[in-house]
Amino acid sequence: MTWYETAFKADYLDVYAHRDREVLRSEAAFAARVLGLRPGARVLDVACGDGSHVRALEEEGLSAVGLDLSRDLLARGEGARRVRGDMRALPFLGLFEGVTSFFTSFGYFDDAGNRRVLESIARVLLPGGRLFLDYLNSTHLAVSLEPEGEVVRGEHKLQFHRRLRDGRVEKDVTIDGPDGRRSYTESVRVYNHSELLMLLGEFRLAPIHLYGDFSGRDFTTDSPRCIVLAFKE
Repeated sequence: MTWYETAFKADYLDVYAHRDREVLRSEAAFAARVLGLRPGARVLDVACGDGSHVRALEEEGLSAVGLDLSRDLLARGEGARRVRGDMRALPFLGLFEGVTSFFTSFGYFDDAGNRRVLESIARVLLPGGRLFLDYLNSTHLAVSLEPEGEVVRGEHKLQFHRRLRDGRVEKDVTIDGPDGRRSYTESVRVYNHSELLMLLGEFRLAPIHLYGDFSGRDFTTDSPRCIVLAFKE
């Protein structure tokens, strides 16, 4: 079983419970604003989890649907259209005016798999359609990564061990809760912003703007995020 099949169980939402509804709504509002799509435009949220961003995009006047591989996370969501599928082979064709990807949901695979994700996104976007890709900033990550952490959220005690290794950021997670203990390791490919733009260009996804965070500040090497707005040529 792959790391993402192991990681994204129902208690994953407890691991990231600090990402509350207002944070998600503000992220979706920012994405909707910079996408600049017409009211009712069709938008796909890739790796949607329980559909929180999908619901928030709908509140912004877009016709949104989410896709995720995790049955557990999809089952936790309410009030949002969601389908189960693999982001490397999106089960749509040329349907969407926009695609969103929040919370570093790109980079889960090896380079070939990550290219398949972008190829699939480009395939489902209509010509001129826009991509909103919220990704990590490799330079900021290198200087800000905390090797260890521990936090208690509700009935769950979480322990983290993080490292950069072989071009990936890895995080060991141990969750102790009412149902016992489980552990897994997240692993995401780290691309710098130049490499990311080159990958997008392979699939005729041309950058419009790079943002450094959800306030809309321009991207710099010191920015906490690398948020790419691109369009399908």
